[in-house]
Amino acid sequence: MVKRRLIDSILNFINTCCFAGYVPFAPGTFASLLAAALIFLFPAVFTNVLFTVLLVVFAVVCVNMHRYEGEDPGYVVIDEFAGMCVTMAGHRANLVDCAMGFVLFRVFDILKPFPIKRVERLKKGCGVVGDDVLAGIFASAILFLLGRFI
Repeated sequence: MVKRRLIDSILNFINTCCFAGYVPFAPGTFASLLAAALIFLFPAVFTNVLFTVLLVVFAVVCVNMHRYEGEDPGYVVIDEFAGMCVTMAGHRANLVDCAMGFVLFRVFDILKPFPIKRVERLKKGCGVVGDDVLAGIFASAILFLLGRFI
C-alpha cells in the first residue's frame, strides 16, 4: 500500500475545489458554480481580500500545476475557480451579476477565442491557469460594459 503524504492530500483538495473536480460531468462548470455561489454568499470576504486571494490562488495553482507536466487533467478545476474570481473582481456580488459573470466566464472558457487559446499553450501550470484567468478578464470586461450600458 502506498502512503499518501499530507501535502498531496491538501493539494488534491485545493486542486479539485473541495472535490468538485470529481463530478463525472462538467467538473469545471461545477467549480465555477461553486466560486459564483461563494462570491454571492460571502461578498464581504471577497470584496475585502479579493486581490490577495487572487494572487495566492494564482500562485498556488501555478506552482502545484507544474506537477502535471503541462497537462490539464479534468479533475483539476482550481483554475476555473480562479477564473471565476477574476471575472467577479470589482463587480457587485448580487445574484444577477454573479449569474451573468458565471455565464460569460463559461462561454469564454469553453470557446477560447483569441488570444485565450494561445495562452493555453504556455508551458506547464501557467498555460493551464493562464487561459482561465484571461477568460475571466474577458468576462469581467463584458460584465462591466453590460453594467454601464444596460
